[in-house]
Amino acid sequence: MDKVRVGIVGMGQRTCFHGGHIFKQDQDEVVLAAICDNRPDRLSHGKQAYEQTFGYPIDAYEDYREMYKKAKLDGVFIAGPNYLHRDMTVAALEAGIHVLCEKPMEVTLAKCDEMIAAAERTGKLLCLGMQMHYRVRPHKIREIVESGAIGEPVMAWCTEFRGPYGKMKDWVWDPAKSGGAIVEKNCHHYDILDLWVQSPPTTVYATGGIKKHFTPWGHKSDIVDHAWIVNDYESGAKGMVGVAFVRDEGQHDRELGIQGTEGRVYYGHRDGEIVHFEHNDGHVEYFDYTEGGNVLRGGLTGDFVRCIRTGDQPLVTPERGKNALLVPMAAEKSIVEKRIVHVSELT
Repeated sequence: MDKVRVGIVGMGQRTCFHGGHIFKQDQDEVVLAAICDNRPDRLSHGKQAYEQTFGYPIDAYEDYREMYKKAKLDGVFIAGPNYLHRDMTVAALEAGIHVLCEKPMEVTLAKCDEMIAAAERTGKLLCLGMQMHYRVRPHKIREIVESGAIGEPVMAWCTEFRGPYGKMKDWVWDPAKSGGAIVEKNCHHYDILDLWVQSPPTTVYATGGIKKHFTPWGHKSDIVDHAWIVNDYESGAKGMVGVAFVRDEGQHDRELGIQGTEGRVYYGHRDGEIVHFEHNDGHVEYFDYTEGGNVLRGGLTGDFVRCIRTGDQPLVTPERGKNALLVPMAAEKSIVEKRIVHVSELT
């Protein structure tokens, strides 16, 4: 197979300003054939930036349907606003194009189901952009949990204290378009907690509100800027996530971990994300990936390209992407309705 022809939908923060240009590290395997954005200013900026990175002309489209029809793509990275993921994804799959869709999968479970059905109907790949799932640390902890070394999982957690969403994501402040702050952000964290606990969530209670970002970047905000979320798992384990977007822009402190009956494992930003395995007998083991080797299967885009070539399933399947939304969606509902929400209520 020749180089894989790929495109990108959306020239916003994720693709132009958040950690480098998409597919840059895959240039030996791909041709970036086309990009798309319905805003001419962002499309022009993206075209200039990506052509400079890749070193050749790249076709630019304002309509993703036209790009799907004309660009002869094998695969596409979809990074439009969350509430358009279903439409952009289904159109690509039905055009015979494999899809890597940015997280969160969608803003309703029904739309997620439509995306999954379209992938099954067309026989094309649907991969989800959960980049934390492609890092070694959470899988090292998964291996420790599965070995039984921490005993039975009791509690899993994540805390994250950071600055607000970036100025470019103007749609994020409307929960109808983003799904809300917890859906937009914490789906990453629940994907990792699911990886460790390996039991379906059942009930969720969350409390949150707005303390600082009523009009961030001049936009009226209807999403929370801080929240605590507690959930039960079918196994009896508990999950807890705390998130606050009230620090200054660029500031970031996060920790994830799991406590079992015989020990706990965790890592966080404050010491370079060294994995700490604390046994109940006082013995501590450390696993340090700060010198590299923290990427699995070529990373998010590398895995996508490989799966296009081989037909293998991606590390993050659409079902996993959907499941990562169960607690966040229930949490958004719990905050609004001020009550415990059963995951079975979600539609």
